[in-house]
Amino acid sequence: MLSRHPILLRSDLFHGLDKARIEELADAAQFQIFAPDERIIAEGQQASFVYCVMRGFVRLSKSESAGRQADICICEPGETFGEYLLSAGGSYTYSAWSADGAEVALFDLVELRALADRDPVMRRNVMRIMARHLLGAMDCIAGDRLHTAAQRVANYLVSRCPASASQATFRLPYRKRILAGKLGVAPEALSRAFAALGPAGVEVRGRVVVVDSVDLLRKAC
Repeated sequence: MLSRHPILLRSDLFHGLDKARIEELADAAQFQIFAPDERIIAEGQQASFVYCVMRGFVRLSKSESAGRQADICICEPGETFGEYLLSAGGSYTYSAWSADGAEVALFDLVELRALADRDPVMRRNVMRIMARHLLGAMDCIAGDRLHTAAQRVANYLVSRCPASASQATFRLPYRKRILAGKLGVAPEALSRAFAALGPAGVEVRGRVVVVDSVDLLRKAC
């Protein structure tokens, strides 16, 4: 099974577990493929599984009483969601959606919780993932309060450039609407931010980004 799904070996949730244990978990897992924008779980739904992204991207979102939604995280291959349920809770606190199409592994919550209760390595992994999510949320709050939309976009584009490059060309990993959610800006604000970064040498052609000067782009951050 692991030869077919090597991404599980790189998952933070299973880091440090012996290969036989991971093989056992993989054999018991269910694998499902979701179409673009298909909902995987609903906020408030009774929880039955912990999920690991195998292929594609999954966006997590929260909604308010009027029905408006905001993306709070983009999960990439090897990343998990719902792992906080291993320590507490019985329902999902956010919705999860396939971004541009995704395959996910489903691990039975009761069985995984029993493993976490008796395995200190699994408990440590859950704590590390939750700590990373907390720090990521704090960075997001700081970015919202300290940076304009253009600065947030500039920071993201710089992160996609090779460290020593003076120029760069790369393809955005997902649609602009999904990128806007990841950066906490409205889609129209993302378009304005791309335009505002033109003087910094940024040109966007569909999902392809051309950066004429990485140094100029850094100054726009």
